[in-house]
Amino acid sequence: MTETMLSQDLVRNLAIPPRPEIVTVLFEEMSRDEPDLGRVGQKIAADVGLAAAMLKVANSALFGGSGRARSVSQAIDLLGMRNVSSIATGLVIRHSLGGKDAALQRFWDTAEKVAMVCAYLARALRGIPVDEAYTLGLFHDCGIALLMNRFPNYRETLARANRAADRSFFSVEDDEIGTNHGAVGYFLARSWCLHDDLCNAIRWHHEPDVFTDPDVDDTVRSYVGIIHLAQHVQHRQMRSTTDVEWSKFADAVLAHFALGEEDFINLVDGAQESLPEH
Repeated sequence: MTETMLSQDLVRNLAIPPRPEIVTVLFEEMSRDEPDLGRVGQKIAADVGLAAAMLKVANSALFGGSGRARSVSQAIDLLGMRNVSSIATGLVIRHSLGGKDAALQRFWDTAEKVAMVCAYLARALRGIPVDEAYTLGLFHDCGIALLMNRFPNYRETLARANRAADRSFFSVEDDEIGTNHGAVGYFLARSWCLHDDLCNAIRWHHEPDVFTDPDVDDTVRSYVGIIHLAQHVQHRQMRSTTDVEWSKFADAVLAHFALGEEDFINLVDGAQESLPEH
């Protein structure tokens, strides 16, 4: 697997945000035999935006919700500590990397939809924790947000990478800016202490050899497959005509999940129906 290293100068100039206090608290409590749910609830409730987002997720059908959670403490009771930890970590990334730029706002709106599709797919395909799939959906392209802030012409690089049918997405980025959003996202995910499989899925999700390299863990392949399936669903939802990345990965992803044509169509249709129209 090809590796892209980040220079120290680039790391300093990317303004990678430190791990937020709420994420630190979640990791501390997850490491305890008896997590202090009250402490977790207070920290989440103190952030109005995070609390509202957590309630929205807790009440969504993808997490078995039925509109019963009216408070953060009720959301924690419904979701469980593990789900809360993963979901909150994913949700806070938008606040940490956001910004008021309209393009970034659209980017995060899309990331939230992809995350919901990832959760749907994890539930449908089984064997992949729904909370981790949701977190991955929010995190997998986080390097793009950092690079958009660092390189004024990065959007043009993204456009060229998205159109590159005969090259990997990452290779276009590497040639033009000396790194890629997978490497940058991996660095952020590691600094926020996401577990290794999620970090590696972020690092390799556009690598063409990820499904054939014997050194890549099968769980990482499943995560990468879910990313590509979810992005394909979002692509169809937006009624875009050509999905170049899916054409590169479709055969490997379908083989990995042992999906026949009918199974694939039903899966994608169900995932599309799970998304709001707007």
